[in-house]
Amino acid sequence: MANNKKTKLTSIYKNQSVRIRAIFDEAKSAQKVLCIAMDFAKAKHVALICDGEGSVLKKSFPVENNVEGVQFLCDQIQSTARRRKIPRKHIFIGGEDEASYVENFTSALLKKKYLVVRINARKAKESRENDLASTDDLDLLGIAKTMISRRAIVVRDPNEQPPKIYREIRDLSRARRKLVREKTASSNRIHAHVDRLFPGFLTDSKSGITAFGRASLELMSKNFSCTQIAKRKQSSLCNTLRRLGVHYPEETAGKLITLAREALAPDPARINSQQRTLSATVDLHRCIQRNADELKIEAAELLASTPYAFLTTLPGIGFVLASGIAGELGDPEKLRRLNSLCAYSGIVPATWQTGGPDSPPTTTYTSVRCNHTLKDWVVQSSQKLRQYGPLEWKERHARWEANGQHSLFAGGRRYLRLMRTLVLNQIPYMSPEARMRDASKEIRALDAEETWTVLVKKWRTIPNWQEVAFAEDKPLGFWRRVSIEVHGAHLPFPKER
Repeated sequence: MANNKKTKLTSIYKNQSVRIRAIFDEAKSAQKVLCIAMDFAKAKHVALICDGEGSVLKKSFPVENNVEGVQFLCDQIQSTARRRKIPRKHIFIGGEDEASYVENFTSALLKKKYLVVRINARKAKESRENDLASTDDLDLLGIAKTMISRRAIVVRDPNEQPPKIYREIRDLSRARRKLVREKTASSNRIHAHVDRLFPGFLTDSKSGITAFGRASLELMSKNFSCTQIAKRKQSSLCNTLRRLGVHYPEETAGKLITLAREALAPDPARINSQQRTLSATVDLHRCIQRNADELKIEAAELLASTPYAFLTTLPGIGFVLASGIAGELGDPEKLRRLNSLCAYSGIVPATWQTGGPDSPPTTTYTSVRCNHTLKDWVVQSSQKLRQYGPLEWKERHARWEANGQHSLFAGGRRYLRLMRTLVLNQIPYMSPEARMRDASKEIRALDAEETWTVLVKKWRTIPNWQEVAFAEDKPLGFWRRVSIEVHGAHLPFPKER
């Protein structure tokens, strides 16, 4: 008896764009498809128009990166399409991965209902006819060949995407990430100046003052050197440290003066210039820190309205790491499968196999073609879970390390699996006992109370945190109400001081 079930056919072209393939299928003929390849630039782009077979219909021509340029390009496209009788739905425009100065241009094309795609610069280079030279015309031909081969990614209009919040979280998290790097650079410069003016000051055990704390930055901001600190009266320095919130100011002041007298004095001829440079660097450091904190708060407020807020129920994962993951992965309804997420975040090593089917595959390094920002967030999260996470996570990391595995990458994969579960189901992390199907009401209530303690400790640093994170229309607020009503958990808000 014949099997009437239809077998699902799979394509060998898994990396091709589904949208572009649909255009070619619907047009029936490649000559009825219009491809506009563009080599983007900051002031003036270069465009080329060809059909789906690669026949050049209009040679390369310049396009200004402004409103007039958008209209001029649309006029050229419409004129060519009219002559060839090609409808707009069979037209697509594309170029290499867009830089910041191209976003407004592509957004204007999207508003005019054109399909805009982007291609990988490396793939475009592989499609070029000449590898030894690079001109606008050669680059355009490589871009056009890559687009016609359907190897492109559709650029989506951000104004038409419902979850705009994830784009905002991504922008805020990436901006803060850059500020943190700049703060690290300023910290290194401060270290260099302090090593000349007051050696040992930024070593907590020697000075008794927390490096880059409020008192440390205030002392370094003006008239700072071991010579000047050594001349200060202990009572005066003690009052200053007390005002700056230093514990045990009398003991710290004496320790600091003693360290200043024992330190090697700087060159007197360079003290003024070094002090002025240090003061400017400290001011820059404070400015960066203040703005980074403000961006962190804004991202956390947006995060509280998304299912990714449940990541903060994990010990060691705060809203900085949770916001970074949310911004890079976006809408939970469009989350990829675990293997795709791991590949996208660059935590899976490449595999090479050759020499016939009997030859074993060889595992090599991880690919550089990934989302490096997401990789940073995933690896940081894995490291935090190894240090501060639940006991089961710490034990698992210990076993990975004992077996010679890359524990951070293995932990990153496990974290991504757990992230999908928490976000898609909108549930908090639960202990192994509370996860059991036959777990009693008391066990789940106790687990919810422990989770509540973790959440309060993290979220109370955000202004108006009770309404921001735990209003009943927010994911965490809804979980809190359900835990109280269903499991009888005791989850009170702490009294404000």
